[in-house]
Amino acid sequence: MNPYGTDLAHIHDVGFGEFARQAAPFLLDLLARSGIGAGLVVDLGCGSGIWARALVDAGYDVLGIDISPAMIRLARTRVPEAGFEVGSFTAFDPGACRAVTALGEPLAYLFDGANTRRSLLALCRRVYRALDRGGLFVFDLREPSTAARESYELTRRGDDWSVHCRAEEDTGRRLLTRNLDIRRRVRGVERRSREVHRLRLYRGTEIADELRRVGFRVRLRRSLGSLRLGPAHVALIARRP
Repeated sequence: MNPYGTDLAHIHDVGFGEFARQAAPFLLDLLARSGIGAGLVVDLGCGSGIWARALVDAGYDVLGIDISPAMIRLARTRVPEAGFEVGSFTAFDPGACRAVTALGEPLAYLFDGANTRRSLLALCRRVYRALDRGGLFVFDLREPSTAARESYELTRRGDDWSVHCRAEEDTGRRLLTRNLDIRRRVRGVERRSREVHRLRLYRGTEIADELRRVGFRVRLRRSLGSLRLGPAHVALIARRP
């Protein structure tokens, strides 16, 4: 399966970009307050480049990585000044940089079979080595709910698209499965597709402890400025001393 194919990538860009847009002011202020006024920011799971656009406009260099070729095409169009690569974070070494971000739970998605808890912790170690002193690693995760099993359905619509999501959480296995039925009208023709997205669920406190063992100083947040996160959604801000 090609994750975030052409139609879902477009829909995500036009209909679900508010997370990156609302988080951007807080994150730009965080970078500035941390003494990171310029330099390279690596954005893992960069999507269509909304956060990359804000970074470039603020004077940063950006390298974006995403496993979806369709997302990378959108990002290159939106932010031609930045660099973008198709790839998975599990095999990515960021190299020297000032900050690494991963917004919208990309580190939890299981599109890459090599994405395991072990590979996530290996990424944390690579990021630590790549960052300058004072550098930041900022990402968010979906946490398991308190119920043994939980499910829900929702539908979102735009002028020429709709997405129906049937989600089921297996708390015992710490897995969330989202079944997506996608409709998009292009030049008068309706196109339909389906995607299945699976996410591994992590306790924020557990990952924070792992980051501290690597050497980071870590804060957990339930909001990013004016952007309030849901009850099973946590952001981690890790700083290299």
